[in-house]
Amino acid sequence: ISAAWIGDIVSSWAVLAGTPANLLNWSLAGMPYGACDIGGFFGSPSPELRSRWMEAGVFFPIMRTHSEVHYQPHFPWLYGTNGLEAMRKAIDLRYRLIPYYYSLAHETFATGLPLMRPLVMEFPNDSKVANLSDEWLMGDSLLAAPVLQEGGTRSVYLPAGDWYVFNTNQKIQGGCRIQVTAALDEIPAYVRAGSILPLGPVIQHTADLPGGPLEVQIYPGNDATFTLVEDDGVSQDYMHGKTRRTTFHWDDAAKQLSWQRSGDYAGKNVFQKMHVIVLSPTGRTEADCALSSSGTVKPKMNL
Repeated sequence: ISAAWIGDIVSSWAVLAGTPANLLNWSLAGMPYGACDIGGFFGSPSPELRSRWMEAGVFFPIMRTHSEVHYQPHFPWLYGTNGLEAMRKAIDLRYRLIPYYYSLAHETFATGLPLMRPLVMEFPNDSKVANLSDEWLMGDSLLAAPVLQEGGTRSVYLPAGDWYVFNTNQKIQGGCRIQVTAALDEIPAYVRAGSILPLGPVIQHTADLPGGPLEVQIYPGNDATFTLVEDDGVSQDYMHGKTRRTTFHWDDAAKQLSWQRSGDYAGKNVFQKMHVIVLSPTGRTEADCALSSSGTVKPKMNL
């Protein structure tokens, strides 16, 4: 499948703010792999604008930075220590999200559902999200609300239900707007209660996969299911069944994670171990185990 990009754009806050709507339109039009020139093609963004654009790019289908040769190169180390560290954290997070995004890409191949989704796709009866484009979903669980304006503040709308601040135990009741202040190296993002989010370790290149154990984050509150899909990442053998599919199920009442594997792909890039984390407001529980063909685990409090 090919990809689309939104053209030779100018480095400005207004263009950054309009980019998600452009990419969401591509998703709804049947092109799931949309991209932009992160930082803008023409112009020299400030360290703040450059950093925020890179952070938004973590949650674009394709994260791609590019610029015209006559302007200052968009290398992160040219934007000061704070800009460098913010962009480094953003790039590290993008790599950590590869297991989740790659599995979503397989879902796209099988069903046509895009990776990047307007909230109206998941909440069609909520009139407040009908024209909302400054926040969006990756898959059906991860809500991205990056800062798209100067100053580090923004309003975030969370649809009905319980939500967690990504990678934390902080739970928020939805159906409301919240005001958020984010430091330059922080990206507002939220996960629906009843979600399983697989994350990889920080790596420098996809050829480094697996690079360590898979981190399986569980956001409790409802039962949850997610299928991790792995293949060689290079060929089209996946079209002929050469995949490994591990379906995780979280039983919220029993507080137990189970999994079942199918498919015979067994390349060196597959995950062999996992670290399970349950991010509950009542306490963080964890477990380490082999990512065997099937199994169950009940994470315990990490004291």
